Amino acid sequence: MKKKIRQAVPTQAHAAVFAKAGKPLEIRAYPLTPPAGTTVLLKLELSGICGTDIHILEGRLPIPPAFIPGHEFIGHIVAMGPRARRDGLGSPLKPGDLAIACVAKPCGACFNCRQGETASCLNFGVTNIRNPDEAPHLFGGFAEMLYQQACYLVKVPPTLDLDAVAAFPCAGPTAIRAFDFAGNLRKGELVVVQGTGPVGLFAIAWAARAGCTVVAIGSGSQPARMRLARRLGADHVLDYRKVPEADRLAFVNKLAARLNRGNGADVVFEASGSPAAIPEGMNLCRTLGRYIVPGQYSASGTVAIHPELITFRALKIIGSGQYKLADIATYLKFLGRHRDLQREFARCITHRYPVRDAVNAIRNASSGQSVKGVFTA
Repeated sequence: MKKKIRQAVPTQAHAAVFAKAGKPLEIRAYPLTPPAGTTVLLKLELSGICGTDIHILEGRLPIPPAFIPGHEFIGHIVAMGPRARRDGLGSPLKPGDLAIACVAKPCGACFNCRQGETASCLNFGVTNIRNPDEAPHLFGGFAEMLYQQACYLVKVPPTLDLDAVAAFPCAGPTAIRAFDFAGNLRKGELVVVQGTGPVGLFAIAWAARAGCTVVAIGSGSQPARMRLARRLGADHVLDYRKVPEADRLAFVNKLAARLNRGNGADVVFEASGSPAAIPEGMNLCRTLGRYIVPGQYSASGTVAIHPELITFRALKIIGSGQYKLADIATYLKFLGRHRDLQREFARCITHRYPVRDAVNAIRNASSGQSVKGVFTA
């Protein structure tokens, strides 16, 4: 027998729908029905606006409408289908629990999935790219309520600060998976992070807590992000608009020599999303260095490189585009271990919007006015 929605739950919920390419999001109301099977109904607490959402809405990722964008939904469970028991990592679920809804949908059957590399699934899908006219309608994160299969949820410990969790629920696991692909970090390494958006900021925090010396390269046109880079652990912050590329290279090389790390950075982490960052990133790496590239997530153009750098410096270039459910758990454990970071992560949320103000929210996020914008109940 289906469980009834508790009386505290409204009979309808609003969502921001990507209905037509090149057009503003449309605010629509949808009826709420009791969840069936293994489905769980969650009430919005915070749902982040990710750079990927902006890329989709701007047409830089070829995903046709109509659907409800958003893949950083965090909410409390208000109702559960009769067969919904545990989250995707095996933790028991009950109404009132706080959970992150992951939209990644690996097939579980392809070669990579069989090797345990579900983040590199050959048939990778997402749960939110569905027509919202189909019941139960609310599949994406830009909504006041969300229906999600229990197996795509990760329960959030109640001891964690909600704002801190909502700062990087996608960026954090993205960076964690990328670092894991690259063999993780070792204490004393020199790490350069290109870009101070959410992925770059989390990478700075992760590298600093691993005992690395961290250089961040960002834009002085976004001073709040540059300040956050320092507070999250960057030892040096370079404004690429004021410090020319040749001077950035000289700075990193001198720092590497002073730290006895060879002829460049041990690790360069590309999080700017700009193709122009790639040649510089390769050049910043020392011989036998690792260049991690999770930031090129849209069709932003091509760029010329010097392949001989790869050969003569024996570079390892590692791409990474998705993450696993287990990476979300690692993100939450990281927050739990570093409680000082929870305060700083929470400060990353600079703008809050009701779902019905989605057009303004996207406009501000696209312009770079916000460090991190979220929808809230």
